Amino acid sequence: MVYFLGRECVVAITTENAKAGLEVTGTATRSAILRDFLGSDTGAISDNTAYDVDIHFCGARQDSGSSDFTVFGTYDQGSGVNTKNEVVNLTGVDLSLGTMDEDLSFIGQRATMRVEVKKENSVTLTRKKTNDVWDVIYNDARFGVTAGTAHAATDYETGLSAPDNTDYGYRVYIKFKDYVGATEQGGYLVLPNCCITEHSVTLGADSTTEESMTFQSYLNPIIVRALGAGVLDGDASGF
Repeated sequence: MVYFLGRECVVAITTENAKAGLEVTGTATRSAILRDFLGSDTGAISDNTAYDVDIHFCGARQDSGSSDFTVFGTYDQGSGVNTKNEVVNLTGVDLSLGTMDEDLSFIGQRATMRVEVKKENSVTLTRKKTNDVWDVIYNDARFGVTAGTAHAATDYETGLSAPDNTDYGYRVYIKFKDYVGATEQGGYLVLPNCCITEHSVTLGADSTTEESMTFQSYLNPIIVRALGAGVLDGDASGF
């Protein structure tokens, strides 16, 4: 487990879907809603609105064939309006990479062995609470967007699919700062196919209200020096 301050890295979130991202809609009653972030989803969802921190949660993971893939910063993701995937007001990042093992033995054999059952990678993001976007997403869309490119406004993944299925969950990108006095970039660590497992709010009369959200992934992390098509199609090479 390793902990980073918010000023030590930049974190961005996208869905694993190539077209649809998530925003929050409504005033008195708030709910999550799918948006077409590339202007090419053939379903009933509308194009994403201009970036607004009070409604925006994350954009779409752009097609792996694209050469101009952009995660960080404010940009136009093909729908004609600016959007942004970065987590704002970030104060802390708690990253944990590991595996779950079990002891295995066979009848008639004295020797035992430890067998890897699954990966257990998680990242907990903590930010200053400024709106209810994370509350709504945790309640409505913990497992991301359903597969395909023809969506209705509430086609959320139910969590019953295998966690390595295409389009399942979210993709969390951690961008590390460049090395001091060096020309090399700090690199990126990417957790694919994440589901949201926990959300909490910390209240204090004499302190800033903060909220935390935990993303869990059962796949190997992707570590690269630069983002590109290889990050999108699961290629872990690059370091």
